Amino acid sequence: MGKIVFAEFLDKRGNVRERVQVDSFPATVGRSYANTVIVDDPFVNPEHLRLSLDSEGGIVVEALNTENGTWLSVSRERIERHTIPAGGEALIRIGQTILRLRGEDFVVEPAVRSKPLFGLSGRLIENGVTAFLIFAAAFGLCILAFAQSISKKVIWSDLIGKSLFLLIIFVVWTTFWSFLSRLVTHSFRFMTHLAVSGIASVAFFALVIAVEYFEFLFSWPTAARVVDFVGLVIVFSLLLYTHLSVMSEFSRWKRLLSSILISAAILSIVLLIRYTKGKEFSTELQFSSVIKPIGRTWVRTVSSDEFFGDLRSLKARIDALAQEGPRKKVVKEE
Repeated sequence: MGKIVFAEFLDKRGNVRERVQVDSFPATVGRSYANTVIVDDPFVNPEHLRLSLDSEGGIVVEALNTENGTWLSVSRERIERHTIPAGGEALIRIGQTILRLRGEDFVVEPAVRSKPLFGLSGRLIENGVTAFLIFAAAFGLCILAFAQSISKKVIWSDLIGKSLFLLIIFVVWTTFWSFLSRLVTHSFRFMTHLAVSGIASVAFFALVIAVEYFEFLFSWPTAARVVDFVGLVIVFSLLLYTHLSVMSEFSRWKRLLSSILISAAILSIVLLIRYTKGKEFSTELQFSSVIKPIGRTWVRTVSSDEFFGDLRSLKARIDALAQEGPRKKVVKEE
């Protein structure tokens, strides 16, 4: 048996759509059903190429009398005759079809070692059942955070409505990343992306609560906004980094840099929109209105004598100011 040649049809991303084995020569390529390799492309001639072997085992590509020519896909050079040496390959464009020609002696790269995404945690979120349980726990914590943020009596219909809305956001976001994973890695990985989204949502709600307590305890709204922005950049960057780790083979630093730049750009646009709609130039008094419950151990204990002593001192100061007020007014009138 002689040499075997493989004709591979590639898509626009360079992935193999179809592979045809050719084991008898000369062989022809074209739209006609009499060809060894049939091409479904209206810009290809009925008989477009002839494939043969030379004495050294190379593949000889001969262009027949074609309407649109035969081209090397990489160099975009039109060819009438081209020889592929033994063990080599060539990308040939005929019409709108990319044809890759390789012999059986072509040496492929070693297999890529399969490894978990992030150690033990990667193995957990790669498992469908475990990933779903992680998401369910995260989703429950998000609903609990919603319920705790309601200042009035909890109405279950409102809480269910918010839960469904949040669930729709999760499904849309996860489907988007799963679709990208399908295109890049040929694997949907819906549950893995869903678990990643659930974990990120818990981190987001924890950040919001932490920033509100920070603003309430220290009364620094500007510092709280800075902490909030930095925290959102970190959480969103880690979310994008994890999604990219699931679906791409980029290096760690490329994934991290891309995640930081994308998250910073998106959050900066959101903050700019919020700033343009704010009341920075109004005459209203700006103050922090965040009120959070705190534990008794978080504040210093004050004795009753000290508390009432402060009240007496405050009352004396108010009385003194009340007496001084009219006197200054009389002086001004005189």
